[in-house]
Amino acid sequence: LLDTDRQAQLVRPLAFQLLDEAQTEYAQKRLLTALEHFSWCVGTGFLSTPLILDVLTEIDLESAYRLLENEEIPGWLSMPKNGATTIWEAWEGPNSKSGGIGSLNHYSKGAVVAWLFDTMCGIRVDGENHFVIAPHPGGHFTHAKAVYDSVYGRVESGWEKTPNGWKYTVTIPANCTAAVCLPGKETVTVESGTYTF
Repeated sequence: LLDTDRQAQLVRPLAFQLLDEAQTEYAQKRLLTALEHFSWCVGTGFLSTPLILDVLTEIDLESAYRLLENEEIPGWLSMPKNGATTIWEAWEGPNSKSGGIGSLNHYSKGAVVAWLFDTMCGIRVDGENHFVIAPHPGGHFTHAKAVYDSVYGRVESGWEKTPNGWKYTVTIPANCTAAVCLPGKETVTVESGTYTF
């Protein structure tokens, strides 16, 4: 079952940790091969599309960015490239061969936004009044920023590429703390305020 180009058939057991160690290693390699065979386009379907970037992040962060950055159909960036301001149910949008575009705010494909918040920009709620900020810059992006209006106040995390590496900016709301985990650095705990690293 794991020797397949069907991305969903590989993503789901990896996402839910249903495989033993040898099977996991095989399925991870096979998923990268399946993506290569499909020109790094999304081929997961409704149930697995929200999971694929997390699975790829576990395998290789740059592979997750490679899938995210693909501008061809089917791919997330194909939609804004073709004029979308929302996430369409049909990859082709108004040009869909089915004659209709279905939902203009499609959850399955729109779940990519969770990855942009919790992995790319690294904002995660971690208990009452506490966050983990663990951004993962990558791909061809030179900067990214996410803003989350939590029940505690506004949380921000952003990064930008500089000539000397990466510059990170983090804002934590009043009466809150955060563990800031930056690539290659030791985790530091901060209280409310704005910080640059």
